Amino acid sequence: MLVFIAVAIGLLLWIAFLLAVMVLSGAAWTLSRLGLWMVELLAGPDQQKVASVRGTPPQVQRRVAHPTPPRSAPPVRDREPHPAQAPASSEIWPKWTPAHRRYVDEELTLWQEQFDALISHR
Repeated sequence: MLVFIAVAIGLLLWIAFLLAVMVLSGAAWTLSRLGLWMVELLAGPDQQKVASVRGTPPQVQRRVAHPTPPRSAPPVRDREPHPAQAPASSEIWPKWTPAHRRYVDEELTLWQEQFDALISHR
């Protein structure tokens, strides 16, 4: 019980700390924005105009001499069908040997017996 109270108090203190940090950072941001606004207000409208005129780059229009037409797809040539693939040899797929098939069948039988035993138990 004592541990639960200690954890709850620690969690509340952590939340209070995060809330205090959020309030302080919000106050600092507000004060900085207020200070920047006062500096701009004291600078006057003349200096703002000069700064805004000097700061804008000239606008340039780009001209395209000749628009390129969209490329059309090349004509489809008559293709010969691919030759039929040869059946895979047993060396490529060694997993599907008769011994493996017997093993899989035995495993399936074992699983089925265990499943039937579970169902009959109920």
